[in-house]
Amino acid sequence: MSKSISPIIFLSVLSLSLPAWAEHAVLETVLVTATRDDQQLADVAASVGVLDQETIEALNPRHASELMNRVPGVNIVQLGSGGEGVAAAIRQPVSYNPVYLYLENGVPTRSAGFFNHNALYEVNTALANGVEIIKGPGSALYGSDAMGAVINSLVGQPAKEDRSSLTLEVGEFDHYRSQLRASQVQSKDSYTVNLSAAKNGSWRNNNDSERQEFVLGWFRQLDSAWQVNTVLSASAVAMATGGSVLGLADYYSQPEKAGNTIGYRDVSALRLSSAFEFSGDDHSLSITPFIRSNALAYVATWTLNTGRVQPAPAWCPSCSPALDSQDAHINEDGHDSVGVLLKYRQDLSEHSFVISGVDIDLSRGEQTQFYIQRTDYDPGQYWLSYQKAGRLYDYTVDYLSVSPYIHIESQLTERLRGSAGLRYDAIAYDYQDNIASAPQDPAHLRPLDQTLDFEHLSPKLGLVYDFSDSLNGYTSYRHAFRIPSASQLFRAGDTADSTALAPVNADSIEFGLRGNLDAASRFDLAVYYMRKQDEILSIADPQTGTRRNANAGETSHRGLELGLERDLSDRLDIGLSYTRSEHRYEEWIDRSGNYSGNTMPDAPASFLNARLNYRPHVLNGGYIEFEWLRQGEHWLDEKNDKDGIADDRDKYDGHSLLNIHADYQLNAQLRFYTRIYNVTDRRYAETTSKYGPAFTPGSPRLATIGFSVAL
Repeated sequence: MSKSISPIIFLSVLSLSLPAWAEHAVLETVLVTATRDDQQLADVAASVGVLDQETIEALNPRHASELMNRVPGVNIVQLGSGGEGVAAAIRQPVSYNPVYLYLENGVPTRSAGFFNHNALYEVNTALANGVEIIKGPGSALYGSDAMGAVINSLVGQPAKEDRSSLTLEVGEFDHYRSQLRASQVQSKDSYTVNLSAAKNGSWRNNNDSERQEFVLGWFRQLDSAWQVNTVLSASAVAMATGGSVLGLADYYSQPEKAGNTIGYRDVSALRLSSAFEFSGDDHSLSITPFIRSNALAYVATWTLNTGRVQPAPAWCPSCSPALDSQDAHINEDGHDSVGVLLKYRQDLSEHSFVISGVDIDLSRGEQTQFYIQRTDYDPGQYWLSYQKAGRLYDYTVDYLSVSPYIHIESQLTERLRGSAGLRYDAIAYDYQDNIASAPQDPAHLRPLDQTLDFEHLSPKLGLVYDFSDSLNGYTSYRHAFRIPSASQLFRAGDTADSTALAPVNADSIEFGLRGNLDAASRFDLAVYYMRKQDEILSIADPQTGTRRNANAGETSHRGLELGLERDLSDRLDIGLSYTRSEHRYEEWIDRSGNYSGNTMPDAPASFLNARLNYRPHVLNGGYIEFEWLRQGEHWLDEKNDKDGIADDRDKYDGHSLLNIHADYQLNAQLRFYTRIYNVTDRRYAETTSKYGPAFTPGSPRLATIGFSVAL
């Protein structure tokens, strides 16, 4: 990396810690995602962030970023100027590509062929029992897309006690939220019901949203060996999407201005799974059938431009005037799935075991894109009305994956533990074009009906060494891959041979150290290096000049992730999560230039989340927490500072934000809370774009208040 962590920061944070961590021995933390079975963190050769139900209920996050960004190495980006949208930067730049795998109770929320970077808005984060984040590759257990991270939300888990509560929340800019949590435990059964409804008027024009979600869980002990947990979860999101990028002048002077006036996004997701589990003396079996349905419709606002014919650019006087919105469209897509996860564990000795299984996923996806034309006569740049003007794409894809895997762990010596894993993915797409006529528009080509097959092997190796009962280190090698998504393959644009693509590959090595410094503190340090090959980029054929996508890119990713917490007293805790990373093009020559050796855009050099949590007597068991967020600088485009334009804005300088959370426990039944975001009312950019350049303004200072009452 070009820069190293500041020695002052490193030395100072050695005395810090997080409140939730200091209450128990770090290495005794139990998680399920790392091996698909209950396991202590001490035995895992990977960096894993664990957020428990107590933390989730205390924060009651409005957006996944408020919860998950407390984990070192994790940066979840809230999109749409405080909206529902999601992107992630975990061992990758801020990415909209399929390099993350999202799970609910171990079941992927989407098939690998139908990735959506917003997938976390389909998951009920605030109603979860816990969240586990495996940073780095996870393909050896979970298959395609598990490159940057695997994020597993645990919902509808078996209830431990009878309880029920109602939460009501209001905030600035017409924000309202209500939540109901209930659980009941009987002799052989337990039930959970979690409901939530929210409305957000937004501080930006044409940017309001509504969200409803529920989780229903039913656990039953069938006999002494068999049990089953059935979970039904669903979410619906409807939002106007005016919270898009603005030019620099509007970003500073009119940040509340709508980025567009016609954008919308409607989302629905439904998932049902039943985990049948058998436990024997030295073996166990898990059978988890599932069904899911995802639907999405939106205006592709980034394709609108002005919707008018524009004169030829100055650099091309011979060019003809042209419509600047030839790709403007409405997208409607979705996929329905059935599948099953089979897992068998055999204990080989007291500290050694083997887990094997197979994942089967059968999905049907559909996508239709309608070209839209601007119909208003307003002289301004924003569309006020439009009409559909024919189909650009209309296709159906059947997706099938069959993926056996094996994972082995063994205690090699008293202090050294080894693990190894291997997964084989066999994946097929069966594509059918539903438009009978041949494509007439060279900007919207369509491949012929066809079947595509992909096969891939994903290995991993790991070692864990116990220096003491409270301190251990690990090293690992992990491989990951992602198949080309259905939209990359079959929504060709002006790309010739869009289906001639292979999987993207990644290899990662990692070293980590974690444990308790003393009875009141915990730390977690990870250093990683990842290299990705066969990245998909757009190139021009040297013989014909035809555009095509090709597996021709190579990138490198390296970083340091540090989490520290310390209990300063019975009532005062300090915590810190720090990340420094570098993401670089190693080989990258596309149609626009040669960027080999350059730093990738939208890749902040650092992230910092620091927290001070104080629990004074006067709050009667409540707390007040100050949270400081710092995002480092990043390049806006691939050229970095080599574009030769002296007054061009090449970098975003980063930003710092201060949030305050406070809770007051009136009595055992009633709790009041308030949240103040961006206390100093800082102007900052959620995301940036090289086109303009342009910036999506983040939310100004805003506050919410609420109460929770036990019923």
